[in-house]
Amino acid sequence: LGADQFTKAWATLSLKPLGSIEVIPGYFRLTYAVNRGVAFSLLADSETDIRWVLAAVSAAAAVMVVGHLVRTSSARTRMNTALALLLSGIVGNLIDRVRLGEVVDFLDFHWAERLTWPTFNLADAAICCGAALLALELLREERAAILPTSPSNPTTEETRVGSD
Repeated sequence: LGADQFTKAWATLSLKPLGSIEVIPGYFRLTYAVNRGVAFSLLADSETDIRWVLAAVSAAAAVMVVGHLVRTSSARTRMNTALALLLSGIVGNLIDRVRLGEVVDFLDFHWAERLTWPTFNLADAAICCGAALLALELLREERAAILPTSPSNPTTEETRVGSD
């Protein structure tokens, strides 16, 4: 969250006057951009001021993530990491939305201007990484729950049969 807010402040101070700095020609540049909408600038051109609607959705999402984080054992490192990444990204963009009415973006990946990825920020990256890690962790847990138990760890029914 701190890195996100710091880099957005830097982008506003340093990139806004310049517009863009080419870092890796043909592939990556730092470009000041703002987004009033959601991911991939969806709803950004809406004539309705959706700032507070999006802020409310973000706040609700943050509360839900905090709820899961509080209920998750500290021993579940991957799950806690995923939830922390999600929370920091959600709150980072929420701060921008409430404070500025829009989210500051500055990471601009492209391939020779033919293929471009929407400009994003560290909060967006944290949300994507957190969501991917959460999905992998949930799949791992689901897989562990449906795999048959090993012979060294018999199921309850197997132990009941032998104890009659």
